[in-house]
Amino acid sequence: MFHIQPGWFWERRRLGRTEEKELLARNPRSSRLAGPLPELGQLLRLPAATRVTWAVELGARFRDTLRAAAVADTWQLDEIVAECAGPAGTPYRELTRGALRGLTFGRPALDDRPLQGFVWWAKTAHVLASRPITPELAAFWRMLNRSCLGLIGEEYPEFAGDPRVAARAAASGQERLRRGGPVRRALARKYLCGLQPGFRLVPGLGGNTRHLSAAKAARWRADYLRTRAASGVAGFAFFDFRFENSPAVVVRELLRELAPLMV
Repeated sequence: MFHIQPGWFWERRRLGRTEEKELLARNPRSSRLAGPLPELGQLLRLPAATRVTWAVELGARFRDTLRAAAVADTWQLDEIVAECAGPAGTPYRELTRGALRGLTFGRPALDDRPLQGFVWWAKTAHVLASRPITPELAAFWRMLNRSCLGLIGEEYPEFAGDPRVAARAAASGQERLRRGGPVRRALARKYLCGLQPGFRLVPGLGGNTRHLSAAKAARWRADYLRTRAASGVAGFAFFDFRFENSPAVVVRELLRELAPLMV
């Protein structure tokens, strides 16, 4: 899983000597992108074309890792952040779009082929799908659709109240995509419901915050999953199988709930 945030990949390009030589032979101008990315605040203030160029290089650095592993056949990106839907969302979307392009297409000079993956979509950014379309937003949605095997909408419901009502409310991001143009509708068909098993309580991740018994919490979650499955999701994506979410009994029960929904 890759993250669009300052860190190891921002420091410099890391290719083997032979790969670097081949890249420079085919694309000499890429030498100017071999060093550190601008710091995030500066990157967001740069002209759009420069920002996207650096973001494509960042995504290509992600792809370098997959090429070196030689066994990876997909990837995950975390995430379309809340800032993408904020009042200054354009530079964040351009940064995301560029990183997706670099990750999906890699470095053609090194014979990379297109490779799609899974993109996580922050719950607080779901409103983005209902924004009036602009050339910049159209480019964002096209690149997201081109890159995605699945778009994982982070729903993270609290196990409280009627789970069917909660499931219908949590579907708002997918419904916004369905009401959009052809590209957004295509993304709605790729939408996966993103959750955590519910027993590790972390702010913002929902779950069994009302401290229901294990049996009642499992029934609440099962009703939620059935309702979301009936609404037409492409699947479910769970994460954070740690601590209270890690016992075998928790994992077995979750798999039991999911099994009939995956046929």
